[in-house]
Amino acid sequence: MIEVSREFKQAVYAPIRKTAAKVVFAILDNGAYGDATPSATSNASISRILQLTDKKREMSHKYGTFERDYFKLDGSFRIPPKPTELESDLGWWSGEICGAGGVFANPQTVTLDFSEGHNSIGLTIIFDTLANEYAVDFDIFVYRANDELIASKEVVDNNSSSYVWINGLDDYNKVVVTIKKWVRPYRRARIVEVDFGAFQEYAGDKLIKVNLIEQMNVVGDTLPANEIKFVIDNSSKEFNILNPQGFYRFLKERQEVSLSIGVEIEDDIFEYVNMLGYYLVDWQSDEGALTTTLTARNIFDLLDKEYSQGTVTNLYELTEDVLLKANVPNYFIHPSLRDYTTSGFPDKVTYRKALQCIGIASKSALYQSRDAKFIIEPFVVLDENTSYINFAGPDMFTGMVTPTVYSGYDMKNITFDNVYKEPQINLDKLIQTLVMVVHSNGTKTEYAFHNEGVKEGATLKCDNPLINSLSHATEIAKWIIVESNLRALYQVNWRQNPALECGDIVFIEDSFGAQKQSRITKQEYEFAGFLSGKTESKGGV
Repeated sequence: MIEVSREFKQAVYAPIRKTAAKVVFAILDNGAYGDATPSATSNASISRILQLTDKKREMSHKYGTFERDYFKLDGSFRIPPKPTELESDLGWWSGEICGAGGVFANPQTVTLDFSEGHNSIGLTIIFDTLANEYAVDFDIFVYRANDELIASKEVVDNNSSSYVWINGLDDYNKVVVTIKKWVRPYRRARIVEVDFGAFQEYAGDKLIKVNLIEQMNVVGDTLPANEIKFVIDNSSKEFNILNPQGFYRFLKERQEVSLSIGVEIEDDIFEYVNMLGYYLVDWQSDEGALTTTLTARNIFDLLDKEYSQGTVTNLYELTEDVLLKANVPNYFIHPSLRDYTTSGFPDKVTYRKALQCIGIASKSALYQSRDAKFIIEPFVVLDENTSYINFAGPDMFTGMVTPTVYSGYDMKNITFDNVYKEPQINLDKLIQTLVMVVHSNGTKTEYAFHNEGVKEGATLKCDNPLINSLSHATEIAKWIIVESNLRALYQVNWRQNPALECGDIVFIEDSFGAQKQSRITKQEYEFAGFLSGKTESKGGV
């Protein structure tokens, strides 16, 4: 569950509530980031100019330097990182310092060269947002090959740490930013990121409706992708194909999309829960409706490509190899995966199939978190000993011990007060026999495992090339059978709560007062002026 404020917890289940949603859509030329070669007229010793195009749009921290009146001893600044501390993000810092009026004696220039032509709807330059410092006067020049100037912009009296220049740019090979004046005297110029395009935010009347589906399969027999579909107002015809000044020609697959759903916690003040890490896959202008519908899915939808395996010795290393080669840098792999030795796959597989097999072989769930992190980790088996008290939240200090208490009980209790009709409960088929295939030295051997006490049920087969011994097959079979015995499938249409995630354990009220615990497997959010949705969960009978 996403950590939210006490005010949010009170507002989200209040009898009368007000909700909001906004979609941020990045219209970027993603190919330009990897193709850019940055350089500058001067660099400070702590400058990291290669980070100008890493899509990290904020410094890791405010870093103290000996610029006049800059390093405040209020705890908000940190010592600059050592060159070996690669995880810190700083962007470019000029070597020269501006004068008393903020003017540089020698204008500071950053140049981005490309090996091939790129197209974007404009440029976004992000200065130092943490310190709220920026260039006041600067120029932007855009060139094609052979230094042919195709567009330029002279910016005067800028007053923001993020500058957006909307101007259709076609087939450019070089971008030059020349900073002439900084907002404060005696400072280095700082640019954290240059984006090749712009970010469009749709909210209020501009966002007609949005639908979000989040899914998780604990047993791991499938690897579903989450999806956002949103409809925006196109009365301005920005997304019409024939509009020469529109956005359509700059739309490309893998452009980033994020959704935020908020609840009003005070008059006209909303607290938002963010859903990051989605990529555009489809878009169309709706004839006659003056709207445009866009669809984005998370990283799982981009993993259906062939995986070329490296040398590995356990499932942790194999997972890391898959993710890095699939260009998924933001991930968490549970350390327990090191306990499973493996040499990997004997045959070619896709990234998606590889991760699916790793999930089963390590008894883990695979999912993307709300902050766009890929996560693979085992869940505690849901049984009578598992309850929400295990999901301890903020602590309460009493003397020498710190007992943990769960602060979100009320958030995970879906009561009749918040549902539109009584939840549906269906029973899934039981597994009677599970056939496990053991791969060893190029041969396959099948072993049958029976669900004790089940006289009638389905027969399933698990053929996973990462299961190479009878003991491993026995362990996995026991896990699959236990999970499959949680066959109560709950479905509830209700007001929804954006703080709840797949994998959370909830209590769904029923007319018999049983309130069985179950794990959320699917969340659907629908916003069209107000928030509603559907939750599906799985638990014991």
